[in-house]
Amino acid sequence: MKKVKAFGVIVMILLLLVGAAAVYYVLLPARTFDVPAVTLEGQNAQAFSGSWHTRLLRQPEWLAQHIPVVKESSAESPAAVTGQKDAGTFAQKQLALDIPADADSCTFELLRPFESVNPVVAEGDLSDWEDFRFSRNGDYCLTVNVHYDEDDAADAADFSYQFNFTIDVQPVVTFSSDRAVQGDILRVTADMGFETEAPTIESDLGLCAFIPIEGSDNGYEAYVPVGYSQPASARDIIVHAGSRDFTGHVVIVPADFEVERFDMPQETIDATMNVPGAGEDYKQKLGTLAEERYIVWEKLWDGQFIQPVEGVITSSFGLYRYINGSATPSRHQGIDIAIAEGTPVPASNRGQVVFADFVIMTGNTVVIEHGAGLKTIYMHLSEIDCEAGDMVEQGDIIGLVGTTGYSTGPHLHFEVRIGDQSVSPWPLIDGTSDIYGNE
Repeated sequence: MKKVKAFGVIVMILLLLVGAAAVYYVLLPARTFDVPAVTLEGQNAQAFSGSWHTRLLRQPEWLAQHIPVVKESSAESPAAVTGQKDAGTFAQKQLALDIPADADSCTFELLRPFESVNPVVAEGDLSDWEDFRFSRNGDYCLTVNVHYDEDDAADAADFSYQFNFTIDVQPVVTFSSDRAVQGDILRVTADMGFETEAPTIESDLGLCAFIPIEGSDNGYEAYVPVGYSQPASARDIIVHAGSRDFTGHVVIVPADFEVERFDMPQETIDATMNVPGAGEDYKQKLGTLAEERYIVWEKLWDGQFIQPVEGVITSSFGLYRYINGSATPSRHQGIDIAIAEGTPVPASNRGQVVFADFVIMTGNTVVIEHGAGLKTIYMHLSEIDCEAGDMVEQGDIIGLVGTTGYSTGPHLHFEVRIGDQSVSPWPLIDGTSDIYGNE
């Protein structure tokens, strides 16, 4: 009888303990904090679900690892739940995701909600999201899970956030300016978005071609020449990008070109300009370089172009030149730099030599293609130190100053062309040219 009573007492005590534990479980509050927002490209979202993980015994960490006694509490009580976030439409391939600075970890899952097969586009942690780029337009659902570890002030917690949004990336074309002075170069860029074909460009200002922009994601650039002889007028540049056309309107402004009058020895004229076949020789050797087949379809130049040699500028770009009293001027396509014969001539920038040979009119001549049809030309050399096909770096010696061809004394004729249009070398040399991205 005594054993039965003792057993009953034990049962009562156990029931009281269980009841006390139940009351303790119910009354034990979670050590909470304000539920923070998560931001996607400036769009804030509150947690749509979450929970606190409260250790009932507040046991030491080493014990909790072996005997985790945890109470789960909904996050809805300490913070209002607003549900999913409609973040709208984004027109870029990468989105910035900002989580609270004090969060200990973050994972995500990106879905295309209307895809019945393989709806998961990407998943991982925050570093995976930072590396992720969208590859197609459409509707997306992003779920973000943020975790907090327990500390002295608050319990461990997990929160989930959801963003619904649309990606709509279309080609974007930018024209460096709507105004150009005779001799300028305009830069046109095209971000093709998710288009797979390269853009094309057309202009009656001269040959121009798109090449990939280094380091960009499907970006292209083209250089449009505004030659010295282009009349002051309004012109259109048309870019075909996917199914869309973009038109840039450009006003050409006249430049103030100098006038030069001088006498050229008749023997020099007879030995160059008047030689039978001299014109055809020039056309076959240098004129054909304006054709598309001599374009390198990538950017070869790197950094600012340099003036090949230092000396006196004896003839400026674009000047009107009256020779031997002629009533009709010719035009000077480059700059003449007078300097001692035999002076080494370096390449103005990195590129590929597309011509290195003697031309009756221009003497020993070197032409370097820098990409997209942009070429530098070096004339009247006494010696050529490179060959067609060579890749040269800026500063590499390609020849020596001379006075070969149609020349009255030692000098370097330095010229910049795109296609058959000569443009001013000075903006390339002083760093003000639009090709450097000075939009």
